[in-house]
Amino acid sequence: MNINKEKILFAILAGGQSRRFGGGYKTFTKICGTSILNQIIKTLSNFSNDIIINANNLDEFKNLNQTIVEDKFEGFLGPLAGIHASILWITNNRLEKEWLFTVPSDTPFLPNNLLDKFLSAYSSGTEILIARSNNRHHPVIAMWHVSLLKSLEKELKLENSKIMLWVKKHKYKFVDFSDDQEKNFFNINTQEDLINAKKINVE
Repeated sequence: MNINKEKILFAILAGGQSRRFGGGYKTFTKICGTSILNQIIKTLSNFSNDIIINANNLDEFKNLNQTIVEDKFEGFLGPLAGIHASILWITNNRLEKEWLFTVPSDTPFLPNNLLDKFLSAYSSGTEILIARSNNRHHPVIAMWHVSLLKSLEKELKLENSKIMLWVKKHKYKFVDFSDDQEKNFFNINTQEDLINAKKINVE
């Protein structure tokens, strides 16, 4: 059984505080004349127009022509809180959606074959699919079945913010990308990362 693309909603997780970046919101930083966020939206738009943004500072994101979804758990609990908020939004607003596809807001070079690779890797019964390249997994670049909501809520109430600790309680699968696509998963955490990102040549 295959996944219907129309059943997927995409979420860009931008709920963090960009502390390691030195302040401000790194996703608005420009590379090659456009912001990291705009580059991500452009890539995802090739797959779908159903895109939301998980963010906790509405003033910073209010001018975007995108639906903004805040964490429901306070205290900046990390990506799991953003995944939870996004799945909850789906269950309240888009009942026809069965999958949430998340990407971080600091990864500007996402591959053009991202969705195709995920769809081809799916096998019946899988609840979570996670990107992996060069033997490194990227747990925020992932697909989550909406049925995971209650389990995720329970995990967050236990104050666990470690993604893989929760993932391993479910049926999950890695989606392998070729080694030469490792650069597509480069994420920007610091100013030094930003300098290095500007040197990356992505087709």
